[in-house]
Amino acid sequence: MRKVHQTRLRRTARGWEIPRGTSAYPASADRIETFLRTVAGLRRTSRVTSAPQHLSELGFSGDRSRLLVLHQSGAADVALQVGKRGPSGDADYVRLDGQDLVYLARGNLSFFLLQKPPYWYELHVLPDNVQGTTISSIAVSGALVLAEAAGVALRGGYSLRRPSADKPDRWIVGGDARPADRVTAGAMASSLANLEGVDFAEPKAVASGSGSSGPGRGRLDIAVTTFEGKKYSLTVTRGPEPGQVRITTDWSLWTYVVNSVPLQRAVLPESSLRGH
Repeated sequence: MRKVHQTRLRRTARGWEIPRGTSAYPASADRIETFLRTVAGLRRTSRVTSAPQHLSELGFSGDRSRLLVLHQSGAADVALQVGKRGPSGDADYVRLDGQDLVYLARGNLSFFLLQKPPYWYELHVLPDNVQGTTISSIAVSGALVLAEAAGVALRGGYSLRRPSADKPDRWIVGGDARPADRVTAGAMASSLANLEGVDFAEPKAVASGSGSSGPGRGRLDIAVTTFEGKKYSLTVTRGPEPGQVRITTDWSLWTYVVNSVPLQRAVLPESSLRGH
């Protein structure tokens, strides 16, 4: 039997969150709002059947259907069961939980109900107001081996900065104030601002004592400053799986699991940043 997963999205005074174990992780307000607009805009196009013997054929067997329950003030307002995708590919078979009457409902509700918790998490490592165009400086220190066998590593020991917001395409790399390649430096800043995880790891307090960096594995520290004077510190260590890293920050409680490929776009070698 297929394993059934359950995702619970909860709105609090701080915003949307997803309970997981003893923690509650922040959820993406944008994705949840899109989902709620989909639910609010559901329109039934036709009645399919009211015969209970056909429910299994339409995807309403116990291990195939998805159940959407909307709560308000602790009470269940709506319990909607979603079966298979309709033959035209633009509607789902739906019914109110406990009833035999099945309709086709136009939309992509089944897409959202198939998503596992990481899809709903807010996994941007830096706050939304940090963008490539608002970053004034980046300092990278330390070294982190990503793939020992292949000799892939990220190395710091340099800084990248923009002297003035009036000339946003002018970058300087290193302590000798040499001009940086404008396109490459701008792309690095944008990649860092948009860096997104694939999941949350254990809370930061646990991760810091777990020895996740390990002997010889290394650690990379990234300091980001914006033109508004705000500063953010990121610490990068090896991740739980090959090709992944853990990132903790000084502004968030959470530890992010990030794929190493987008991180390599966000932390370029100093040699590739220097202008020609």
